[in-house]
Amino acid sequence: MAFDPPACEKMPAFDAAARRSAGGTSDETQELQRAISGDAAAASAIFRRHHGAIYRFAWLITGSETQADDVTQDVFVELLCGRSNYRPAYGSLAAYLCGIARHCCYRTVDRRMQSVDDWDVVVETHAQHDAPSLPLDQLERSRSMETLYSAIRKLPPPFRDVLVLVEPQQLSYAETAAITGIELGTARSRLSRAKDRLVQMLNGTTE
Repeated sequence: MAFDPPACEKMPAFDAAARRSAGGTSDETQELQRAISGDAAAASAIFRRHHGAIYRFAWLITGSETQADDVTQDVFVELLCGRSNYRPAYGSLAAYLCGIARHCCYRTVDRRMQSVDDWDVVVETHAQHDAPSLPLDQLERSRSMETLYSAIRKLPPPFRDVLVLVEPQQLSYAETAAITGIELGTARSRLSRAKDRLVQMLNGTTE
């Protein structure tokens, strides 16, 4: 199926504009079926609706704009080429796409880590290489946000994934638990511990 997705905005953010409905709808499910069947308008609508959140998730996990682009592309290729097994009864399409993105991110990390022993080196290298040029009046805020993003990426993956899924991605605890393969109570406790550790890292009270 030929599909040329529109350009993706590349400024991940924690804000109200990033919020979206967590629940899937019958209309969206029908739209997905049309997209898989070759309806370019339906495919483009789904891409526009979800690509920003998927890109943001991949960017927060990998720390690389290039890899976030690749992951986002892979997610929608898998979805729209009929290789997915999405079932609305098991959760929203947004949550399902985050699950695919998480697997794609870890495949990317695994390939990268075959030649690099220190994950912090990978994160810092990509963060420096992909850092956009900004006007001076935006530089201070950019540095502050990058400090936050860098700290998130340095969290242990079990904590980081839950934090990113629940907070910027706005998924429910149930969806987060399903994506990460843990119990609901575990998702809640990991989020709490992730926030505590993140505060400690930002305050310089832990390594």
